[in-house]
Amino acid sequence: MPGRPRLRLDPPSLPILGGTVRVSFRTTTEGIPSSRCVHSQRADVSSVPSMKGRPAQPSEFASGLLRAKVLPPELPVAHVTRTELLRRLEGMLERRVTVLEAPAGFGKTVVLTEIARTRAKQGKVAAWISLNDEDTPSLFGRYLAFAFEQAGLDLDLLRPHDAWSASPTVQQMGMLAGAVEAHTAPCLLVLDEVDRLPPRTVRLVDLLLQHAPRNLCVAMAFRSNPGVNVGKHVLSGGASVISAEELRVSRIEIVRFLGRELLRGELAKIEERTAGWPVALRVYRNTGAAEPAGGSGEAESLTDNYMGLNLLRDLSDAQRLGLFDLAVFDRIDASLVDAVLGSSDTRRLIAGLPVLNGLLLPVDGDGGVTRLHPLLRHYCLATLSVENPVRKRSLHKEIALELARRGQLTESWRHARAAGESEVLGQLIERSGPFQLWLREGAAQLISAGRFLDPEVTVRYPRLCLLRCVVLCLVSQWSEAALLFEEVSQRTDGFTRDRDGGDADALAVDGVFTQAVLAGGADRLLSHELAAQLPPGKPAAADERGRKLHCARHTMLAIACYERADFDEGARHSREARAYYGKTGRFGEVFLNACAGMAAMAQGRVREAAERYRHVRRVARRSFSADPCITASSDVLTIELDLERNRARAIRRKTLERLTQPPGVWADLYLTATAVSAELMLEQYGNRAAIHLLKRADDAGRTTGNESLSSALSALLAHYLVEAGQGEEAGAVWRDRELPCGAAELLDIERRSWRTMETLACARVRLLEAQGDFDGAETLAVSLCDVARERGLARTLLRGLALSMAVAHAAGRPDHALERLVEFIHTARGADYIRPLVRRREVSRIVLRRLLDADCDADLRPVAERLLAETAGPDTGSPFFSTREVEVLAQVARGRRNKEIAARLGLTDQGVRYHLKSIYRKTGTNKRTEAARYAQSIGALS
Repeated sequence: MPGRPRLRLDPPSLPILGGTVRVSFRTTTEGIPSSRCVHSQRADVSSVPSMKGRPAQPSEFASGLLRAKVLPPELPVAHVTRTELLRRLEGMLERRVTVLEAPAGFGKTVVLTEIARTRAKQGKVAAWISLNDEDTPSLFGRYLAFAFEQAGLDLDLLRPHDAWSASPTVQQMGMLAGAVEAHTAPCLLVLDEVDRLPPRTVRLVDLLLQHAPRNLCVAMAFRSNPGVNVGKHVLSGGASVISAEELRVSRIEIVRFLGRELLRGELAKIEERTAGWPVALRVYRNTGAAEPAGGSGEAESLTDNYMGLNLLRDLSDAQRLGLFDLAVFDRIDASLVDAVLGSSDTRRLIAGLPVLNGLLLPVDGDGGVTRLHPLLRHYCLATLSVENPVRKRSLHKEIALELARRGQLTESWRHARAAGESEVLGQLIERSGPFQLWLREGAAQLISAGRFLDPEVTVRYPRLCLLRCVVLCLVSQWSEAALLFEEVSQRTDGFTRDRDGGDADALAVDGVFTQAVLAGGADRLLSHELAAQLPPGKPAAADERGRKLHCARHTMLAIACYERADFDEGARHSREARAYYGKTGRFGEVFLNACAGMAAMAQGRVREAAERYRHVRRVARRSFSADPCITASSDVLTIELDLERNRARAIRRKTLERLTQPPGVWADLYLTATAVSAELMLEQYGNRAAIHLLKRADDAGRTTGNESLSSALSALLAHYLVEAGQGEEAGAVWRDRELPCGAAELLDIERRSWRTMETLACARVRLLEAQGDFDGAETLAVSLCDVARERGLARTLLRGLALSMAVAHAAGRPDHALERLVEFIHTARGADYIRPLVRRREVSRIVLRRLLDADCDADLRPVAERLLAETAGPDTGSPFFSTREVEVLAQVARGRRNKEIAARLGLTDQGVRYHLKSIYRKTGTNKRTEAARYAQSIGALS
């Protein structure tokens, strides 16, 4: 019935690592619950007996005041003692005042409870008062007396009624202080939730601190200082303050609280989600996440109850709305918030929310940019979704637009999607398009954008469809990408007609870029029509659109020139592009630096190549660590340069496999990674392992639909098959893949990249030699050297000369072989690329000895002697596993356990484990069966 109170059961208490919150409800005549959140029961003020007209007996206070008011609360269930923090506080309690200042949920009450209980067990006086907003000065004075009596202090001094009941509260406190001083032993007074006191009572607390006897220590807990003059005591050295930062739970405490061992990654995840807030850790244990995922479970209901009725209880309506607005921001940057809200008082708003003390977390170590604690943010967003969903969506939209203006693209798209604005989302992504996104942040930015490309967003935007094509290529869905590309091409008349209100020039750029990605970079970028298809753009800095087109044109032309070994022209285009990059071309600048480094490597300028590679690696790891292409490629290029100089390093198998992931936007880098990995695999694991890797790469290459890449990978496989003595199988690969055979087609650098040309030609020479066609092999090797000289390709020339030397030796033409070796030595002086001789060390050593035995020039002799020494390394087919490791692997392959293996091989258990660890390191596995299977696959086990 209207106006009739409705009964409601109190919800159970919410135990927190740092305290227990009891939520009490009072019903009004309207039946709406009114809340108070305290650590003890509410005192019934009307039941406090009057002390006028009769002797005051402090022991009689118990008849009127709830005993729980002056007793420490019970410790929560599954409580974990915070030993380190308690040890620190014990030392601080020697001072006059100790303050714990932090928002709710940081464990202030529980820590003080443990201290008070410990002191009581030691026979010391430890008085406790749980305070609230109805504790008037007179009540506070009576609570003080009752609390000290309960703590065991002798209050005989207060017995005469004229010395107590007839005195004002201040005088009563003075007499109580006298009783404390008369006790002589140290006494502790704990005042919990001081911030809830009325202002007059706060002044009384201040007075107590100012005139407390020397043997009294006061420990206070509050969320924010209600006006107690703590600073005075801090400056005099008589007070210490423990902040929220110092109350955060540590790693050790997290493990203790959860009661189980945690893997390093899981522990880091918990630390990130809870940010040391004890109540968030309790939520994590109850729900398995620091942010409830939604629903109506008991754990989430209690959490919401706690957040709304306890943490945010003292906020005004304006403060509450301001906090909810802040929750919509992923990152709280005052300038961003002001721009979105159209205000200039964000800093003042935050400063006026003491509830955020300890719950505003720094972002990337930048104190100027913060974020709300995940648990608090989740609650605020959920509440705002119910109370004002229109406001929430509007804020998301405005944040998206402002972030886009600031160049924070991914965050902008995320907010646009949260606003439910598919049209805005499409326009924001389209502003850049696939090429500009790649130029800015690389493949990582493209993949990030791809996550937002729902059909509802892409259907109206041809450029977004092209972006979808590129993303499909990045995840190796080549056929779907090709079909979508053709569909967009037809819909836009060959990328000449964009949507209504679109940008046809930008569409043309994105069309060329997408086609290049589909072709792996080489075929399309080497086309003579490239320059005609790209809009010219304008280099004027004031014209942003023209500048972007200008950068796009010269970036693509720079890559194209690098591909066909036109390095001087490529450098010119690169300078034109980089002059206008700014912040919008950060990745493009790194990529062109990699191109310049590869050009220097190809031309034999070792020092320049090494320096550029170091720069690329440094910038890539600092700024583009999430990019799947540039981070691995920077390692590949450095290793490749080391390999050319015969400075191979031992690299684990897992690392090798990571280097040969499916290609990104440029197939040449994938080809380089595969070639480098195969060479290292040969060096460390032998022929079978290298061929196994190349067969998998060959299979993967054929799925891309990229003819140039597929041909190069097949040729590389054939080359290594020949090296392994499997000439017939190599010939079959060449025939089955229909690889080119004629010199004109093999050496056509205008149709394919110089790397692909080099790979095909070298493999063909080696195959012809193995088949006994020495004339054909020599003719092709000579032609390869001619092309290399014409283009300034020192690396290719050295490979061609080494092949020609080996062919001449096999054909019984020693003088010709010697001539080729001498030319190799002269050419290699600046480049120091001796790997081609090392790969054919048997032939190289024979010809080098002939050179040293002959009457060679004085300047050639020391170089020849050094080369003879460097080609004397171990045979590449030497076993990778030690004899004992092979024996252990054989036993593992038979399914035997460590004890059985130890008994059969005469080893200890520890010895078996030692050999297994070595095997795991070499194979890149962590399981016995996987290691045994790998050993069998490379022929290590018969």
